[in-house]
Amino acid sequence: MSDPATEPPPSEGSLAVTSLADVLQSLTEAQSTGTLALHQDNVVKAIFVQKGEIVFATSTLKADRLGEVLLRHGVISKSAHRATTKVMQESGKREGETLVEMGILAPKALFEGLKLQVEEIIVSAFLWDRGHYRFIEGPLPAHVIPLPVHLDQLLPKALDRMKAR
Repeated sequence: MSDPATEPPPSEGSLAVTSLADVLQSLTEAQSTGTLALHQDNVVKAIFVQKGEIVFATSTLKADRLGEVLLRHGVISKSAHRATTKVMQESGKREGETLVEMGILAPKALFEGLKLQVEEIIVSAFLWDRGHYRFIEGPLPAHVIPLPVHLDQLLPKALDRMKAR
């Protein structure tokens, strides 16, 4: 019989019992591929994992939207954010596509912006001390754009935010 302290976390559970760091570590060690869905109140965040590596993340939280993240980090101005929001509402296009088409961001800057957004979503999820997680093993959805995200670089950021709370 194995020691319960060394067993990997279950595929679903409470973030009050099992930390996000432990869940992600287990997925890394198992070289898992799939979607880790996180739920807290009305917010849903999804972390996409491919062969144990974090490759993308999404969120239903307004503060985690691409334009909000870029605005908060000074990558785009308030007026550019307002203009892209208006065009997106009229065209139905995605924010990144709109930012490039309007000449606000170059494609390479969009890539860096998406990476920043994914990192922000994951770092903010580390601050959750309650909620529910569920890992759904399987291929990644078509909309996932694999980005290099390194957990060892995100943990110090998460710790800094925890200390600042």
